[in-house]
Amino acid sequence: MTISKTKIIQLRKDRGWSQEKLAAIASLSERTIQRIEKDGTCSLDSKMALATAFELSPAELSASDEKYVQESAVKTDWSGAFGLLILGMAIPLIILLTGTNGPWEVASFTIVIGLTVILSIMTYGARNTHKLFDKTSWIVRYPTRVSGLNELIVQAQTAISNAYIIGVVASVVTTITLAVHKPEMLGNYQAFIAVVLKPILYAILFSEFWFRPYKRKMEKMLRCQLGE
Repeated sequence: MTISKTKIIQLRKDRGWSQEKLAAIASLSERTIQRIEKDGTCSLDSKMALATAFELSPAELSASDEKYVQESAVKTDWSGAFGLLILGMAIPLIILLTGTNGPWEVASFTIVIGLTVILSIMTYGARNTHKLFDKTSWIVRYPTRVSGLNELIVQAQTAISNAYIIGVVASVVTTITLAVHKPEMLGNYQAFIAVVLKPILYAILFSEFWFRPYKRKMEKMLRCQLGE
């Protein structure tokens, strides 16, 4: 059975996957992937597996190479790169200006990001969560046409909401813990506030400087596709 080898290669590269990673996701051997990309032939089962991995119909994998190259153009948004640069500068600056305890800085960041990922896995599954975080590079470089944007937008909004909830809960728990086990910190109001608000601060950075721009980029991509 024939399949568009150019389309398979481009789909894989658009997602930043190696042949080995595509083989693992599609439950095929790496040698099978290499043969498909070289010869453009495969079995029906292999074609179905690749269609599932790319979230496309089998028929779409048979589209002409020329048509796909035109449709899968990648654009670069340098404003997105600037936003990520600001985020990268903001985190160490905040740690430098407000840091009171090294381990707590790491713990606050890990609690917010880690539990957000865990909740996403519990809700949408490991595979969809991996796809959600893997595609954040779209903030800078994004394809002009891609399937499944509605689902990713919903997942991104859920991640933003969960991050804020986790940040608030972590801050409340920290407040109670310090009040019970380290009441002497209540006398140092500035240090106390800096410690208890740190999870909320990281939730804001995660949501507003990373995932909300990512969500807005996907919404823009969806509007462009629907307007074509």
